Amino acid sequence: MSDVKLAGRYRLAEAIGRGGMGEVWRAEDELLGRTVAVKLVLPELRTDEGFARRFLAEARAMASVDHPGVVTIHDFHADAQGAYL
Repeated sequence: MSDVKLAGRYRLAEAIGRGGMGEVWRAEDELLGRTVAVKLVLPELRTDEGFARRFLAEARAMASVDHPGVVTIHDFHADAQGAYL
């Protein structure tokens, strides 16, 4: 398990995937006591303002989807240190 904790809430456990935009981690939502997936933006994309807008647009679009084959978006965060959903 990682020592990384996002927003005082999500403790990263293990990387489970990586793509062109980010990494997906299995994490524990310590506030609600459940296992979640967290998608982290790759470090090299953090300073790209255009990417930050696209990542937010992705989060908003995915949050509107209700399908058993698609993950549910519960949270979004972005600042100078990075972004995740």
